[in-house]
Amino acid sequence: MSFVDHLEALRWHIVRSAFAIVIIAIVLFIKMDWIFDVIIRGPIRNDFVSYVGLCNLGHRLHLGDALCLQSVKGLTLQTTQFGSQFISSINIAIIGGFIVAFPYVFWELWRFIKPALTTKELKSSRGAIFWVSFFFLTGVAFGYFLLAPFTFSFLYNYTIGTGGGSGRSLPWTTI
Repeated sequence: MSFVDHLEALRWHIVRSAFAIVIIAIVLFIKMDWIFDVIIRGPIRNDFVSYVGLCNLGHRLHLGDALCLQSVKGLTLQTTQFGSQFISSINIAIIGGFIVAFPYVFWELWRFIKPALTTKELKSSRGAIFWVSFFFLTGVAFGYFLLAPFTFSFLYNYTIGTGGGSGRSLPWTTI
């Protein structure tokens, strides 16, 4: 194939991938209330599976409440710009669309790369779509179930200058 033919083939792989992401993003945008309440705000709820599981693990390992995270109580979200809720919904839908469509997107990329590989390289890369997708989704799950609860708990409960080491408070107010 010529260089232009390769570009044409790549373009169609990208178009099909983008189409899959957009279709899934539209479905996610339609279900945005459920996604926001259950998935996005999930790590904020006290009954989130990671909070319960880590606390139970800490008790089984005889660590007491060492792995129990402080809950995020009374968190209210504020809109600071006109239309920011709509833009956030679009961002959540597009990122969610990419996450859900990732195996297909990688498969399309693989279909573009595969003809250029030798027989030995093809043999060595058998199962690449499965393993790349598996590790990508494992990373997403790690971030959602472990990093997000720790991050929310830390950032929500973090305070500065409230009688800590210096004994004086900074003149900040919370809204």
